Amino acid sequence: MKAVVRSAVVRSWSALFAVPFFLSIVHAGAQVTATAPVSELPQYTNRWDLYGGFQYSHFNPSAARSFPANNLLGWTASGVVYFRPLWGIEASYRGLHGTIDVPPNQYGITNPAMSENLFLFGPNFRLLRREKYAAGVHGLIGAAYGSFDKDFPPGITPNQVDVYNNKLAFGAALGIWYDYNLSPRLSVRVIADFQPTHYGYTSQREFAGSGGIVYKFGSLQK
Repeated sequence: MKAVVRSAVVRSWSALFAVPFFLSIVHAGAQVTATAPVSELPQYTNRWDLYGGFQYSHFNPSAARSFPANNLLGWTASGVVYFRPLWGIEASYRGLHGTIDVPPNQYGITNPAMSENLFLFGPNFRLLRREKYAAGVHGLIGAAYGSFDKDFPPGITPNQVDVYNNKLAFGAALGIWYDYNLSPRLSVRVIADFQPTHYGYTSQREFAGSGGIVYKFGSLQK
């Protein structure tokens, strides 16, 4: 009987000492799990992003409902200075070129060339950060300059065939971007934007897209 009691006491004390040991292991494991994702973020302590690439826009050069929209192609360059890994301030330039599909008219004007240059500025948020990829959003505002009279005969202005006249107008870009990281410093980026402008007392609801290369440098760490 004494042996049975002694055995039960030993098991009880063993269990009692085993509980803190088990809890310490669980706690240590929880700490490792909780801190593990932080190890994925060091490459996003860069101060600067420099981006350059191909630019596309779908643009309607007239307020007339029957006037066809046209596709513009060009290039873009932007820079972001980050103040935190999550957010920074972006400055962007977009240069676009194309031709206008003018309906039949009395002046014989058919496919004049046009260009649009945008200078935009605003916040950029890097919301998703992983080792191989990152994604975010930006909201940019600024100015757009449209040149529509490049191939018009002397004395004929674009508005005579329902095309906007040359103008410095409001411009903006609201959209998302995605980076695929080639290395800690180089990424491939794609951007999709809603790009509104305001020519001829009307608003144009452009779609814009871009693809190119990002170079990251500098450091937020002091």
